[in-house]
Amino acid sequence: MFSKLKTDKIHEECGIFGGYLKDKDIAATLKCGLLKLQHRGQDSAGISCGFDVQNVYKNLGLVNTALRDNELRKLKGSFGIAHVRYSTCGDVKEENIQPVKTTYFGEDVSLVHNGNVKQAEKIREEFEKNGEVFLSTSDSEVILKKIVSSLKKPPSKWTFEEIGECLLKYFSLGSYCILIYTPNRVFAFRDNFGYRPLMLAKSKEGFFVASEDIAFCSLSEPEIVEIKAGFGVEITKEDCQIKSFSSNKASRQCVFEHIYFANPASNIFSKNVYTTRIKLGELLAKSEENDFRADVVIPVMDSGFACALGYAQASKIPFHVGLVRNPWLERSFIQSQQELRKNNVRQKFAPIKEVILNKKVVLLDDSLVRGTTSREIVSMLKRAGAKEVHMRSSSPKIINTCFFGVDIPTKEELIAYNKTDFEIAKEIGADSIKFLPFESLSEVFEGDMWCNQCFLDEVQK
Repeated sequence: MFSKLKTDKIHEECGIFGGYLKDKDIAATLKCGLLKLQHRGQDSAGISCGFDVQNVYKNLGLVNTALRDNELRKLKGSFGIAHVRYSTCGDVKEENIQPVKTTYFGEDVSLVHNGNVKQAEKIREEFEKNGEVFLSTSDSEVILKKIVSSLKKPPSKWTFEEIGECLLKYFSLGSYCILIYTPNRVFAFRDNFGYRPLMLAKSKEGFFVASEDIAFCSLSEPEIVEIKAGFGVEITKEDCQIKSFSSNKASRQCVFEHIYFANPASNIFSKNVYTTRIKLGELLAKSEENDFRADVVIPVMDSGFACALGYAQASKIPFHVGLVRNPWLERSFIQSQQELRKNNVRQKFAPIKEVILNKKVVLLDDSLVRGTTSREIVSMLKRAGAKEVHMRSSSPKIINTCFFGVDIPTKEELIAYNKTDFEIAKEIGADSIKFLPFESLSEVFEGDMWCNQCFLDEVQK
């Protein structure tokens, strides 16, 4: 069904948040939501809020750096949308920061997007042939331009049904969760396959949508609902309504959201992320040979913590935090350049020698993509005195690219592609390596509504 996308464009795995805050300016609340979604994108952050005029405030960097409180206090308006961005290809540039905003028929409209839409490249080319100029290389600007050119009327007159029809007609292949901010209204849409999560919260403060429910933790007793694939939300001052814009039921929820991207405290795809990772670790331990023993289980912090705990509980091997993580550095997997990832790992972790010295260590991580983190950490543990280091991954081998918003641009970058376990272990310097058997995924992710293409050598049909 899906053909390979070119990788010279920017595609994203990001975090989105927005809605309506009753009787107050929403800017500070938007920043609070983004801080809870910081793990989903660390290149840049931005918000759009206001009354008749939408004020867009966005910058490169982490949320606290990009969005200064003294500037936020100047921004007025109860409606707004916000975005944290992680670019998977291309340079990190100011013109690619979201929200994307335009003025049409004298009215402002803003958009934020999490995902990757296949048709964007072709639609961009068609626009450019007709003389249209783009200010960025992101899919998001293409989506907004296509909606504007299709509806051909002031944004205040747009309806949920019309926007949904446009998305379904022109962007039916690929993944997206989209927030659109028109005068006194916020629309949210989750694609008809449901690759990326989208959550709705109703509280006494107002109505909000976000990539993960962790973004709602500052709200008072929110009533939280997960938006289904092909559904969306229309938020006004009076109410919020969940609506359908697609009849497609072939949901393809991304397992990598649970394995790596999402916050452990989040509940997405009707599952808690932390307990899912515990279970994956337990299944990995149960797949081990009976004669394999080690002295200590150590997680690669932070996303490896829960799976390591599950592995230790199932294997009866003592669990220790043998690596201290600097919380102020970015997640190495979602940095843009390989050398940056390598330097980041060296600066990010510090071994606790008393836990490691003369021990046979099982090193648990959630997944191995390029192998940069694993290679550096194995070397670090051995320099700290580990007798042996046995690498374990609580996901199967990642051997295929992803076209739906995860940074896996080429098979050649994948350390597990076309290699045996022995070859992988040798490349990262480990004494052994083992991955969660692919068949074990079905014990956690039941049914056929999951996308696990990155673990398969062929594209799913």
